[in-house]
Amino acid sequence: MTAGDTVRVGLIGAGRMGRNHLDALERASGVTVAGVVEPAPERRAAVAADGHPVYERPGDLLGGDGVDAVVIAAPSDLHRPLVQAIAERGLPVLCEKPVGVHLADAVAASAAAAEHGTLLQVGYWRRFVPELRRLRERIAAGELGEISQLSCLQWDAEPPAATFRARSGGILVDMAVHEFDQARWLTGQELTWVAAAPAGEPAGRDPDAATVLVQLSGGAALTVSVGRRFPHGDCCWLEVFGTHGYERLEFIWGTAGDAAFEAALTAQVEAFAARVRGEAGPEAAFAAGGGDAVAALAAAELAGEALVDGLRHDVPTPSGHG
Repeated sequence: MTAGDTVRVGLIGAGRMGRNHLDALERASGVTVAGVVEPAPERRAAVAADGHPVYERPGDLLGGDGVDAVVIAAPSDLHRPLVQAIAERGLPVLCEKPVGVHLADAVAASAAAAEHGTLLQVGYWRRFVPELRRLRERIAAGELGEISQLSCLQWDAEPPAATFRARSGGILVDMAVHEFDQARWLTGQELTWVAAAPAGEPAGRDPDAATVLVQLSGGAALTVSVGRRFPHGDCCWLEVFGTHGYERLEFIWGTAGDAAFEAALTAQVEAFAARVRGEAGPEAAFAAGGGDAVAALAAAELAGEALVDGLRHDVPTPSGHG
């Protein structure tokens, strides 16, 4: 493709997050919706009513030459095979986080994209929130001094449906990967070890709340708090403690955060489209890749083990996947 071309994007998945991505595709400039894949008949009917072509299976959408790129918003346990199949067709893909429910999934998906020379962008949309970008710039410039602690919190209004939880990989894979990626991106430090404790029922890897302690490679401590029962609605916020300053950001807070979330999703897909066209603008530089998915899932998987065994787990050094 060349600069200025409209990117024809196919969407796989029209569930809750899929509808958010569809809305973002409709808002984005330089993008058109080539079609939507959704196995559930009632969801297909809803998408068709909006005027978009709908398909039951990915092959029905990808079989022709009317798609330039694909957004994956299917359940997490389908991310790996979908990325692999799309990469084999040579199509760029924007995959929702976490790119699988196990570390091996993200490693394999990243390797498939690298093998076929295709773009794999990962849906860590917080990188496109202006407040967080400004904070990252301030940290890099040393305005807060040496960072001693970063606290990242994400609490949802209510637990998801049981059918979703059964395929999500647990609360740390479903939710805390955002915090792990956010910490790496904001500080430029890697995650070295993790410990975790459940803070709610049920037991095991998927309680309704959990707290994670992480040592960062530059010496800072990261605390992650995630939960699924919060009276203020779906909220994300953070605190940064530095030797010269302190910052608290409530960048998503209840219904007032909807606009920030929608704007970030739109900016994310526009950056993806720019990369598909071969444009190396400033927005593209913020995008997460396969290596970022690997790093976040490595921490989440080990933190999940810590929820069960109560031990501290060392995180492998990133090996530069995709």
